[in-house]
Amino acid sequence: AAQVSDTTQLTFNYDHEDNFGTAAAPRVTFFDLFDPQPQPTPGTAVDNSLTTLRAGLIQTIGQAEASVEYVNRNRDDDISNTFDTNTSQLVSRLTVPIAESLDFLAQNELSLGDSDPIYPNRTTLGLNWEAFPGVSFRVAHQFSDGGLSGGDSITSFDTLLDHHLSEDLSVNGRYSLLGGTNGTIGQGAVGLNYRWAIAPGLRMNLGYERIFGDVLSGTAAGNQFAQPYAVGQSAASLGLVSGDSYSVGLEYTDNPDFQASARVEHRTSDSGDNTVISASASGKITPSLTTLFRYQQANAANQLLTGLGDTVNLKLGLAYRDPNFDNLNALLRYEYRRNPSVIPDTLLLGSGTGSEDHLLSLETIYAPNWRWEFYGKYAMRSSRSYLANSFSNRSTLHLAQLRASHQFHYQWDIALEGRVIWQPSAGYTETGAALELGYYPSPDFRISAGYSFGSAHDRDLGNRRSSGGPYLGAALKINQLLNGFGRQQVVPGQQTESSLSSGAGPALEPVVDLSE
Repeated sequence: AAQVSDTTQLTFNYDHEDNFGTAAAPRVTFFDLFDPQPQPTPGTAVDNSLTTLRAGLIQTIGQAEASVEYVNRNRDDDISNTFDTNTSQLVSRLTVPIAESLDFLAQNELSLGDSDPIYPNRTTLGLNWEAFPGVSFRVAHQFSDGGLSGGDSITSFDTLLDHHLSEDLSVNGRYSLLGGTNGTIGQGAVGLNYRWAIAPGLRMNLGYERIFGDVLSGTAAGNQFAQPYAVGQSAASLGLVSGDSYSVGLEYTDNPDFQASARVEHRTSDSGDNTVISASASGKITPSLTTLFRYQQANAANQLLTGLGDTVNLKLGLAYRDPNFDNLNALLRYEYRRNPSVIPDTLLLGSGTGSEDHLLSLETIYAPNWRWEFYGKYAMRSSRSYLANSFSNRSTLHLAQLRASHQFHYQWDIALEGRVIWQPSAGYTETGAALELGYYPSPDFRISAGYSFGSAHDRDLGNRRSSGGPYLGAALKINQLLNGFGRQQVVPGQQTESSLSSGAGPALEPVVDLSE
């Protein structure tokens, strides 16, 4: 893009994409009418490439904005000749604020020469009205001429609500109507959220949402219906089922050395119920020792999928890091995982494959100086797999990993790594090693090349190495790439918990120390 003047801008874009596999068509929304993203019929094979060239001019006229764009699309279809095209279009668009809260949008797509079967001649008109703060209405209508359907029209109407009734009480909702050749589809939701400050640093969050209007209608791929899963990527055959969602949560943030939160959400509908439970806590035992707790439990949320147990994940951790002497860091971790049914055998009898894991691991990093770093990890995992309640099997697995790196130059380092997987009950041992050379173009970016001798891969050993042979790698700090992404501003530390005194007025909001 180039700014010619204060009111004129030139734009240019080149894009090439290759598509292979199967895909499903999503529902059309208000903004999709102005920027359509065509998709093939759900479940069909896709093998094509598309090169798109765009060049345009954007002109600002007062508060209105007008644009005209030349678009060329060159598509090669390796399955059939239906979509083999090299077509051009003129796309003009106008946005006019009619009033302070009312915008008018218009767009026209005119083919130059042959018409594209996916992008025919189209004219779209729309209005976006913000009736009240947090309440807006959107309506649009599209006329099309040509394409695979030979001509069609689509009308959409959306109502959006996001309004704060008070500082702690908010209501949100949405309702959409979409009319086309498949008939009219209506679906919506309304929700209420309340935040209650029980005490300084202690808050309760209450929420309710009602989804109404089952969306089980006809599509280009056939009729939608309630089902526990969709084969492949045929998600267009899945419909929405109305229901209710209730949630309650607690969070405590007032103590600088201890923070905790918990949340329970229950969803109910004609297709079944589902409860999601989550809880977490972290605190400092000493300035060098930190504890962490996390618990998650949920049932199957799919339509018509019933009779399964809950999936559970529990984590407990103890971390050591001396803020005054950072040469040694260590993490002791225990994790419990339960997956009730990965591949059901039969839901009628309530049996299916499942697993339970108990993991105990210790990992340490020791850096005596800036040139040397040593990393070690040992984990023991006890697993139980079962089919129904009449058959089960247990096994114990030992995992070990060692890595040493030496920075022999400010921009160069070399690393050697070894891994071992040992299962005594099966008499099985697997080993792997890797030798790696790294280069730092900048302090936050590292590229590497190495050679792997064998493979020892497990989910609890981290990144996987290839089975053997050379490999390339790159590592970059995301916060430097995305302008501070993930970084938080350091605020003054809170020394003690907040307290209430008679006649002192409302308590101040707690300050959470993020500096450590």
